[in-house]
Amino acid sequence: MIDLTVWNITLPVQTPAQVVATKAMPALKNKYFDNNGQRIVFWAPVTGSHTGKSEYPRSELRETSKDGKLRNWRYNSGINTLKGTLAVNQVPSEGRVVVAQIHAKDAPTPLLKLVYRYAKGTGNIDVEYRVKPKDKKSPAIYTVPNVPLNKAFSYSLQMDKQGKLSVLINNVGKQVKLDSSWYGYDFYFKAGVYTLDNKGYSNEGGKVTYTRLDVSHK
Repeated sequence: MIDLTVWNITLPVQTPAQVVATKAMPALKNKYFDNNGQRIVFWAPVTGSHTGKSEYPRSELRETSKDGKLRNWRYNSGINTLKGTLAVNQVPSEGRVVVAQIHAKDAPTPLLKLVYRYAKGTGNIDVEYRVKPKDKKSPAIYTVPNVPLNKAFSYSLQMDKQGKLSVLINNVGKQVKLDSSWYGYDFYFKAGVYTLDNKGYSNEGGKVTYTRLDVSHK
């Protein structure tokens, strides 16, 4: 059972993209967010609408408090953790979808993206990390190769009070120290599918099935 009472979601419909409020999440079910209580299938076609700040469609959760207010946290507020188990079922022709993020309020780009990249018949999971908020690029600091489509994997994204950021994929991973230029930002977690492509037919896109998703702040 995935607790949906601490998330809202952006769906790739309407212009700009529709945001469904936290209170409506437990009953939400449609072709972009298919929830049967045990798993959630996220679908974002390349033809879907997008937010004003993005060129690409998404069916993506954004963390909130139970009252629906946006949940944001500082790096030194405690131990902030997002854990998920999922399988990527489909990628667009460009081959890349984002399945989880650590974003920063008022920053133009995210701190960290967990990207599934499919190329030449092989799937890879890349941890893309932006060292400083104004950096134009977020290079991959860790990659797990040979992850087939429809193969389940787990991840953990955790930031502690000292600014130590730990990323685990199937219990193995990488640690980095948060650069001080990020200290003034409020962070938040995102999870689902963000399709990094916007060209093609309506049956092209990103599809991801989550069977576990837990967020905690201690």
